[in-house]
Amino acid sequence: MLNSFYDKFIFTNGIQYTHSNFYLVNMPFVMLPADLLAGIAAAEDGAANRHMYKAIKEAVRQNVRKDFQIDFGVEGEKGLEFMQAYFIASGWGQMEFNDINSEKGHALISVANSPVAANCKNAKAPVDTVLRGILAGIFSTHFRKDVECVEVKCAALNAQQCDFIVKPLAEFDFGNPNTRAQLEV
Repeated sequence: MLNSFYDKFIFTNGIQYTHSNFYLVNMPFVMLPADLLAGIAAAEDGAANRHMYKAIKEAVRQNVRKDFQIDFGVEGEKGLEFMQAYFIASGWGQMEFNDINSEKGHALISVANSPVAANCKNAKAPVDTVLRGILAGIFSTHFRKDVECVEVKCAALNAQQCDFIVKPLAEFDFGNPNTRAQLEV
């Protein structure tokens, strides 16, 4: 048994390994060590991190979320619940989506046991750029409006968990150096 999420796909042959590639239903995916993502996350190049964040956000908006909707037939609240379950089952940590306000485009997300943050030693700033991009893409699609994501607490900086705020760009306080470091003005 892998976990209850993936066990369902294994039982129904929804996970395949074909031509040296993994597929969850028809969507290709890869498994990689958390240390690899931690190595990328530990890079202290603000411009590169902001570029990576934007690219990941756009890839989730344009491709990944559509693949989930097509392959798994989930949209709206069920789609959001499925995405949460998928990322938890895939080892990103215990993810909680809180205070979701679709009308305003707001959400608070907490992640306990982030393998990326746990593997980033000597971090000087929040490190979960990849996850921020994923969350911004998921919620931009869910809210049907462009939103951004800022990590306000990071376990790599000795917080209990990683906390993220999702909302429209204009609502962030760019007087906060953490916000400025993570988002382009």
